[in-house]
Formats: sequence, C-alpha cells, structure tokens
Amino acid sequence: MPLKIATWNIKHANRLHATNPSQIILDRRQRVQHTIQAINADILLMVEGPKGEAAIVEFCEVVLQNQWIPILLKGENDQIGDRDRDYGNHMRGTQWLWYIVKPEIAFRCRLQEAEVWQAFINADRWGVNYWGKIKPDDHKHYRHPQVLIYELDNGQEIECIGVHLKSKINLTSIQRDDEGNLTGAYLETALKARVKLATEARNIRHYIDAKFNQLENPGLVLLGDCNDGPGQDFFENQYLFFDLIQNLQGEVLLAEKFFNHALFDYTANLRWTSRFRDPILNIPASQNPLLIDHILMSQPLCNGNFPLKVNAKAGKVEHEIFERANAGSNASTRTSDHRPVSLMLTETIII
Repeated sequence: MPLKIATWNIKHANRLHATNPSQIILDRRQRVQHTIQAINADILLMVEGPKGEAAIVEFCEVVLQNQWIPILLKGENDQIGDRDRDYGNHMRGTQWLWYIVKPEIAFRCRLQEAEVWQAFINADRWGVNYWGKIKPDDHKHYRHPQVLIYELDNGQEIECIGVHLKSKINLTSIQRDDEGNLTGAYLETALKARVKLATEARNIRHYIDAKFNQLENPGLVLLGDCNDGPGQDFFENQYLFFDLIQNLQGEVLLAEKFFNHALFDYTANLRWTSRFRDPILNIPASQNPLLIDHILMSQPLCNGNFPLKVNAKAGKVEHEIFERANAGSNASTRTSDHRPVSLMLTETIII
C-alpha cells in the first residue's frame, strides 16, 4: 500500500479544542478538519500543535473525531488523564510537534525518545561562537526534533524526523546608520537567530550521519517548518553566506548521504508555503512567497532499497485543498498562515 506523509503548521492549534468554543473557533475548527481530511495523509506532522499530551489527545477527539490519532511516548504508570506530562519529547514553550496518524497504521508507528537522539550525537546542547568570540555560548533545540519510526511489512523502518527550527521573527525596532546600513540591537538579534538556526540544522545532520554509521541504507524523511526562505535571504546573503537547506540536505559530493527535496521537480511558481512581509527590503506579504515548510528524503527511499519509493512528482504543496477550505474565511477564521506539504511513497516495482 502507498504511504502519504505530510507536514502542516496549524497556527494557534491549541485554541481549536476549547471547551466552550466561540462561533469563530467552530468555523476555523471545521476548516482545519476539512483540510486534514482532504489531504488524507497516513502520517501528518503537526507543527505548532497544542502543548502537552492531554491537549493533543483532546484535539484529535474534538477536531478530527479520532480519524487521526496521536503517537505518544509510553511512560511508566501511563494514565490518559495525566497527559500533560512530558515523558521524553523535550519540547519547550507552547508550540509542540505532534505526529497524528490514521488509526489503522498506528500499530506500525512508535515515537523515539529524545534521549536516543542525544545519545547518537553525544550531546543535548552545543557551543556557538558568535562572530569569532573566543568563549562559546550554549544553544540547544527549543523544540526538540521528534522522530517517528514506521515499520514496513518486511521489517525495514522509515524514520520521520520532524522539526520546527528557531524562528527568525525579530520584534526589535529596525535601526540604520547614516548610510542606511542596519545596525544596533535589531541586527544583532537577527544574526544571532540565524546562527542558532544554522547550528540546529547542523545538529540534525549530525544525527543523520549517525544513522548512516548504523545502517547501510537508512530510510529517512526530514520534514517540518524550517523557518528559512527561498534560498539565501538578505541576512544569509550579505552577512552569513550560507543557505539553511544546504545545511540540511548535506554535501552533494557525499551522494549517498545527500537528501532529495520533495519539491525539486514541483512547478516553480507553486513552490511556496507562506507569505510574510519583509520589513528590511520593504516587500509586502502579497509579493513575498516563501518556502519555509519542507520535506526531504534520503537516497534509499528514492533508489529502490525499500518496498516504498519516492518517484518523480511525488511531492506537492497542497494549495488547492488549502484554498478550498479557506474560501469565504477572514483573518480570524483562516486555518493557518502556512500551507501543507505532502509526499507520496508508492510501491517499488521490481522488474
């Protein structure tokens, strides 16, 4: 059977399972439900999901009528009523990452504890030397990557690595010098955020390298909100000289470890998932489409090493489904400011 994997950042998902919902919440809840039903993914990574296990269980009950259910870590003396504890997700803040799956495949899925990730790379935090500083500062994942393992009939496993990397949102006032160059606290905050973003990507690649040291042909899918842009944006191009996605994809000269992008053969003008205003270049949101939600996959999932394979045109941004669900909506009832991305894996044909 084919397998459809998707990722979607559902803005303010925690509001959708309110006990006494307003008409606005009921409207938005229905639109989110219709979107997820229309995508019809077997595995959906929910980005900016609700905080805590109790909340995601309730979300799936109230919003989705348990047509999709969450994959949770198993704890000692695990009780349904005690789901707000964190048994090993290592998530902070109010925006959590969750995998929700169709009930009929739940027996194939398990969530990997964050400690396993840290054991494979021998660290839960790392030093960052900003701009040549001798003494490093500490950094760690604010939202720890979440790994779902999907077991195939033949015993092979596909690992889905779900991420929500450091946000580049900067609330500091923009400052410029007499020549119009960025300066002051705004520039420092922006550059620090981008350095943190890049080091989180490198940490993910370290985990991926560890998998290639364990298995000859690991089947890995990397997905989620990377908070980057379409290639090199202003700061990466002028100050830091790197592209985040290149950090995640790996080195092309190490072809066996290089990841393909699900949208590399997708129509270019549709290859975007969000629109945000660019205050630096003074570009309005309507003219600034950004690809910040991604799905990438390792070569073994593309070359026939698994019973399921990623073929040409397997990835897409679910624009049509998003637009249908949001027809007639307003700023309050719109499902999200991100569009879903999906990837279809189909059965390998053996000749």
